[in-house]
Amino acid sequence: MARYAGPASGPRLSVGTPIAGRNRQEVEPLIGFFVNTLVIHADLEGDPSFVTVLARVREAALAAYDHQDLPFEKLVEELQPERNPSHSPLFQVVFALQMAATGEREAIPIASDLTLAPLGSGEAAFAKYDLSVTLEERAGCLGGSLDYALDLFDAPTVERMARHLSALLAAAAEAPDLRLSELPLLGAAERHQLVAEWNDTASLYPRRGLFGLFVEWAERRPTAPAIEFAAEAVSYRELRSRAERIGAVLRGLGVGLDERVGVLFERSPEMFVATLGALAAGAAYVPLDPSYPADRLAYML
Repeated sequence: MARYAGPASGPRLSVGTPIAGRNRQEVEPLIGFFVNTLVIHADLEGDPSFVTVLARVREAALAAYDHQDLPFEKLVEELQPERNPSHSPLFQVVFALQMAATGEREAIPIASDLTLAPLGSGEAAFAKYDLSVTLEERAGCLGGSLDYALDLFDAPTVERMARHLSALLAAAAEAPDLRLSELPLLGAAERHQLVAEWNDTASLYPRRGLFGLFVEWAERRPTAPAIEFAAEAVSYRELRSRAERIGAVLRGLGVGLDERVGVLFERSPEMFVATLGALAAGAAYVPLDPSYPADRLAYML
């Protein structure tokens, strides 16, 4: 690409892709490395449909092919992007579609004493980019591999990303007019795990308020200390009795369900008594810290 428009106003995805560099018939029989790297910008502004994205990417790719002879190094030199030694400039993700099959094939004789056979690249010693996706057509299907930086991803994460890509493409093929935000990433099994299995948290919850639960506990161990503060100890029986008296007073003042009661106390047993008293009246308590500024307390009230 000969020019760079700079940051886009909307969402934009920049992906690097290799190109053979043999766009002239004269260089086809030559031995040598002509490969260059193009930067393709995918414009995602407006949450477009998958079909719209394909059209935009096609247009961007054709524009990039018109300038495929411009070396990538020259492009970086001209644009002078802010460099970061942790990743490649202009893009961090690479997509490559192999037009020539690289799978296992029989050796092809090309001379009396010379045969040609594909040589697998094996596992790379290190990742050149954050994420590289390589696809090729095999027996009418697309297959490939993902190379990733171990500092950013682990194997389960990349495997999950591959499943999401497969689910996304399957959904897009079935309903290409759906917007990107409407396309699912989860397959049926993963969706069931996330929605059904991991959310199966139903449990029997007592149909009693918080004060009712406290009363049940207090009846089990009435003489046990419920509060210990400095040299003072308050048993569960005493704490319940004091709280119920507070609750009776509040109900006499008209406080009940859906009401809120401010509790303004220093840390002390009385703070617990007042809190439980508000709950005993069937109301909710609003904690007010005496150390707050007066304006803050007035605002809360």
